[in-house]
Amino acid sequence: MGGLLGMIGKGTNHRTLCALVSFAAGALLSVTLMHIMPEAIELAGWTYALTSVAAGVLVFYFIGKYVSFICPACAASAIDQRTGYLRLGILLMIALGIHSTMDGLAIAIGAESSIPMLGVLILFAVSYHKIPEGLALTSVARLAGFSKKSALITTVLIELTTGLGAFIGLIATTGFSNIWLGILLAHAGGSFLYVVGFALITEWSEHERTSIVVYLTTGFIAIWLLAIILAKTEAFSHMAH
Repeated sequence: MGGLLGMIGKGTNHRTLCALVSFAAGALLSVTLMHIMPEAIELAGWTYALTSVAAGVLVFYFIGKYVSFICPACAASAIDQRTGYLRLGILLMIALGIHSTMDGLAIAIGAESSIPMLGVLILFAVSYHKIPEGLALTSVARLAGFSKKSALITTVLIELTTGLGAFIGLIATTGFSNIWLGILLAHAGGSFLYVVGFALITEWSEHERTSIVVYLTTGFIAIWLLAIILAKTEAFSHMAH
């Protein structure tokens, strides 16, 4: 969906990106604070969980600093002001491949946790973020000289690393102890917090702040309501059985 949006017009629409990024940031923040962190602390304890969160933040920070923006949609304003789009696009693809693989790992680890709906909540929050991500990456690829078709195919192929990450996560976490699951879950939470922080700082300096707060809050509530619906559905299913 994001890639198809990126094929319309000549580049990224900043207002659309701001709305999508802020909404997705709210969703990621919601699932991290309300579900990932409590579960990680329950599984691994405060010390391991907080240390792993810090590690997740630092890993994404160093990738963003020394490779490329870990979140191309969050940095779309900076992207439009740069030259050398082909080099930038290649670096973005590498960074985004790492980012998407981590997203897939987070989904898989959430599915392996003691909360049945956690994997689904992470899947939805990540999916919201994929739309502006695909939009930005397709737009940058087009600026680098790719045709519309090639830009879309490239975006889809890179985003498939999310599925690869999920597959690796399901295989690698088989038989893991609760402590290790909590550590990995907290690490994923740290990566989400970095993306949220980077997105908000970038958007806050470039766009009207009231609308950012509205979109952020809407994304946060969307995941909160989804969790309630899933919990009630699960409870009803148990009652039916």
